[in-house]
Amino acid sequence: MRYFVCVAEEKSFTRAAARLRIAQPALSRQIKRLEEDLKVEVFVRHARGAELTEAGEILLRRAYLIFNQIQQTHHDVTIHSSHLGGVVSVGMPPTPGEFIAPRLLERAKQLYPDIELRFVEGFSADLEQKLSNNEIGVAVMHDPAPRDEIKISELLVEHLCLVGQKGTLDKPSYTLQEASEYPLILPGRPNFLRILIDNCAERSETPLNVVTRSDGIGHTKSLVRYGHGFTILTYGAIISEVQQGELEAVPITDPEILWTLCVAMRTDQSRKQTLVVVEQLIRQIVQNLVDDGIWR
Repeated sequence: MRYFVCVAEEKSFTRAAARLRIAQPALSRQIKRLEEDLKVEVFVRHARGAELTEAGEILLRRAYLIFNQIQQTHHDVTIHSSHLGGVVSVGMPPTPGEFIAPRLLERAKQLYPDIELRFVEGFSADLEQKLSNNEIGVAVMHDPAPRDEIKISELLVEHLCLVGQKGTLDKPSYTLQEASEYPLILPGRPNFLRILIDNCAERSETPLNVVTRSDGIGHTKSLVRYGHGFTILTYGAIISEVQQGELEAVPITDPEILWTLCVAMRTDQSRKQTLVVVEQLIRQIVQNLVDDGIWR
């Protein structure tokens, strides 16, 4: 399986053999045995290298899942020792992760050098599923649904803001009615943020002036930076852009739209000390960001 993944990533038997430090004929034999065992071709060979077949693409996705589970299983078994070490997979959404991940890695290296952090980026719904599947050990998520098998702890409550280019917003706050009249760039459903905004708008009978749909946070911020419209995000989502003088954010009031940022782990893993110390570091980092006025 490792050989298969390497060929899939390199798209070349020659480059994969060099990366694996084995002879190319030996690699080819291993892949042939894999295909014979599966009774299906996983690669289409051509002069420029190799491309995955449809079956190969399915196998690659499953291979990554298997490797993640093996890594997490190794961690779960070895974590019972008193020594704090091993691999901890930490899932985070893009924007909180932008500020938490580098600080978490720095502190973990200083305090627990034998803990290896592996970061997984994803939106809250994806991270919740990965946590349930035991693919990750700790997750930072927005408003996860209460579940018996997941232990959830609140980090902070964020207020949604109207976000625009620097200098385009001239009030200290905006009502949802006022914000809804701006040309908005928002993600489509089933994005959790969009559902939160839609539910609030429906309760207050406020139609949203959505002019562009953008499902990526990076694309959305870029479109706003270039003046194609406004968006609704948490302040934490645009800290970098505010610091660089590219965007500004003004709180939405009447009604306030609140989004809770949490840290979570599986209930059956919550006594494992390595996971506990990683969770504690995340809590400290978020609190420090709030205390320093960076995150509000």
